[in-house]
Amino acid sequence: MKKVLIFSLASLFAASVYGQDISDPALPLNIDWLEDSTEIVTVDDIVKTQQEITIRNFSEQHYRDVWGRKGYVNIGYSTSKLTPDETIETGIDGRKVAEFSSSWGASLMVGRSYALHKRPIANIAQFNIDYTYIDLNVNHYDIEGDGQNLFDSSKRISGTQYYYTPWNLEKYELNYGMALGPSLTVAPFTMLNAKGLHYVKLNVYYHIGYHASMLMMLKNDLADMNRKGDADYEKANTLKLDWGHGLISSFGFNVTWKFIGIGYEHRSGSVKYQSVATSDYGSERYKFKTSTSRVYLQFRM
Repeated sequence: MKKVLIFSLASLFAASVYGQDISDPALPLNIDWLEDSTEIVTVDDIVKTQQEITIRNFSEQHYRDVWGRKGYVNIGYSTSKLTPDETIETGIDGRKVAEFSSSWGASLMVGRSYALHKRPIANIAQFNIDYTYIDLNVNHYDIEGDGQNLFDSSKRISGTQYYYTPWNLEKYELNYGMALGPSLTVAPFTMLNAKGLHYVKLNVYYHIGYHASMLMMLKNDLADMNRKGDADYEKANTLKLDWGHGLISSFGFNVTWKFIGIGYEHRSGSVKYQSVATSDYGSERYKFKTSTSRVYLQFRM
C-alpha cells in the first residue's frame, strides 16, 4: 500500500512538470520547417565558398606578381657621336674639328618606375613616372686619319698663351647622368587564358635629364707635328682632360618577360667642354652636340 502511494505521488509530480513545460509561452510551438531549412549551411556550401576565396586570392596574387617588378637595371652596348656646335680650330693648316664617331661604348642604367594609379587599367595598361638615378656611359673614339700630324704643340691660339686642344687624338669619354620622365607599360595578353603570357609587357618612355662628361685625350708622339726637344713639347703632351655638362633627352622602348627583357634607346643632348688644365689650354668652352644609340639587356626587380 505504501509503494502504491509513493508511485502515485511521483506520477502526479511528473505530469504537473510536463504540463507546465508545454504550456510555457516561451516555447515555440509553430515551427516553419521549410523556412528554417534555407538557413542551414552544408559542407558543400563551405567548400564552394572556400574555393571561391582561394581562386580570388590566387588571381590577385598572380596580377601583383605580373605588375610587381618596379626597379630596372639596363646593361647596354652603345654607339655615340660628338659633333661640334661651333667652329673649332685644330691649329693645323686651317683645318676644323669634325664629327667624332665612337668605335665602341658601354652603358649601365639603374632606376625605378612609380605608378601613377593604384591598379593597372583592366590589368592591361599602367602609366608611370620613371626615375633613372644612375646613367653611366663609357665611349671610345679612335684617333683620326692615319694618326700623324694632328696637332702642333709649338703653336698657341692667336693672341693668347694657350695651346690648341688636340681634339683629333684617341679619346675616352666617361659620362654620368640622371633622368626623369613618363612611361607607359602595356601587358597585351592578360585577357588570354595563358598565365605565362601575362608576363609579356611592352614599355615605351621619354626621359629628360642632366649629365656630366669627362673627355680624356691620350698622348701620342706621332700625332704631334712638333718633335721632342722643343720647349713646349713636354708641356703640351701631358694628360689632356676636358670636362663638361648639359641637358639630355631620351626616348626608348623595351619588351620584358618576368624579370628579363631587351630594349633600345636613343639619347641626345649638348655639352660644353672646358680643359681641366686651364693654365695650358685656357678656360674657353667648346660646345658639342652629343647623340647615343644603345641596345640593352634589362633586368626587372
